[in-house]
Amino acid sequence: MSALPPSDLSTSVIVHDVHPRHRADYERWMERATQAHQRFPGHVATDILMPAGAGLRYVVILRFCSSASASEWLLSPLRRALLEEARPWLLGRDRFRVHDDAEFWFAPSQNGPAPARWKQWLLSTSAVFPLTASVPPLVKMPGQSFAPGIPLAAEMLASAAIISALMVYWIMPRLTRAASAWLAR
Repeated sequence: MSALPPSDLSTSVIVHDVHPRHRADYERWMERATQAHQRFPGHVATDILMPAGAGLRYVVILRFCSSASASEWLLSPLRRALLEEARPWLLGRDRFRVHDDAEFWFAPSQNGPAPARWKQWLLSTSAVFPLTASVPPLVKMPGQSFAPGIPLAAEMLASAAIISALMVYWIMPRLTRAASAWLAR
């Protein structure tokens, strides 16, 4: 994982609707495309959301060290060539957006406004509170056993890094998806 501050990270969300008869073809292609963008300069992480059941929509979330790196990949000749291979299986055009700020978690839908700030605050707090209550003691216990003289600042840094990673990569994407109807009201 990169040591970049979160404000320097850029998240690209790519959406493809795939013809049902070509899901296997697309998934084989996706493995090659994933290997290609993981080797691209500035790549930090990849998440792929597969369609549920008979769904057709694949969502690929790419994180790059900067919006320039994300744009270079999204507009690269290599990606264009890969997309050309997949074009017969897609039901629509390739769609993507690049997000450079923390409000990505609460990006408004295409049809509506951003969620109210108090809802963003409440949802974020409900995720942060249990982490800030549980992660520091969990970091402190092994620290006392394996490195008894570890400085408090090191424990705090480890706790902050773990909490941030859990929030960005695991908790907030799932929590905002689960609360999407409430956020939209």
